[in-house]
Amino acid sequence: MRRLLVGGAVLAMAAAGIVLYGASGATPEPRPAPAPCAEARPLPSGTTTRTIESGGRERSYLLHVPPGYDGTTRAPVVLMFHGLGGDPATVLAATGMADRADADGTILVVPLGRGEPAHWSFRKPATDPSSDLAFVHDLVGQVQRTACTDASRLFAAGFSNGSALTLALACDGTTPFAAYAAVSGPYYEARCDDAPPSSIIYFHGTADTTVPYEGADTVIGRLPPVNDTMSQWATRGRCPASGAFTTADDSVHHFAWRSCKGGTDVDIYAVVGGVHGWPGGGPMSPGKVSRTQDSPVDATALLWSFFERHPGARS
Repeated sequence: MRRLLVGGAVLAMAAAGIVLYGASGATPEPRPAPAPCAEARPLPSGTTTRTIESGGRERSYLLHVPPGYDGTTRAPVVLMFHGLGGDPATVLAATGMADRADADGTILVVPLGRGEPAHWSFRKPATDPSSDLAFVHDLVGQVQRTACTDASRLFAAGFSNGSALTLALACDGTTPFAAYAAVSGPYYEARCDDAPPSSIIYFHGTADTTVPYEGADTVIGRLPPVNDTMSQWATRGRCPASGAFTTADDSVHHFAWRSCKGGTDVDIYAVVGGVHGWPGGGPMSPGKVSRTQDSPVDATALLWSFFERHPGARS
């Protein structure tokens, strides 16, 4: 049984029940609705392919607009990043994110990486205009100009290579996401020490051989151990030791830090015996077979609840 190091202290995992399909943490008090957009920004409902010029090249993305979008009520926005060799349509189908977005009135933005196979260059800083971090910043700007969005409910989620990009966005902080969800792709570097506090929910299978839980050289470079990475995020977020807790059963170990700086939280779900995939979801690459659909964890449901509980500050 693994243990998680937090600021030099060892949290022994306790044998306890775990809520696998619900939310952890307190339900936030309802906030007043933001002021409507002064001018309507109509968009057709459903999924359309769009393009944007960024870093001197044309990039594409899927824009999924929920049926209840009226162009004046400010909608939350979730950006979703596929893994190495993935694509926007496949990641939407595998995660079921579109159904959740339709139910909650959320706009989904699912961009395509560059190259063949499609990938994300997550180590280049946003100050490099050709970087994917700069591309994400440009993309968010375009979406906010063309749709009626709530800037305080802007979220990022990603799988594998897209997970590393998601955490690199948290590290950079140039684009003000309210919270981040990452699956099967840990990332942390020394420059993340100066990043703004971030609420992060993370999922990883302990039997993942593509991106091993204990860290290894991978096709997207050296990735660190999950425990080390997430304890660094908690330490950088100035999470108090008194706010840390662990629950575990035979299938899932849940590590969490509460009451971190800026009201942020950090959560990890380690799926015991889990492989490289989206917990509770379908195949993340075309032509692949999912071995995660029978997972005891529904990553989409948990990250969606996490996002709902972690809106950002309104400007």
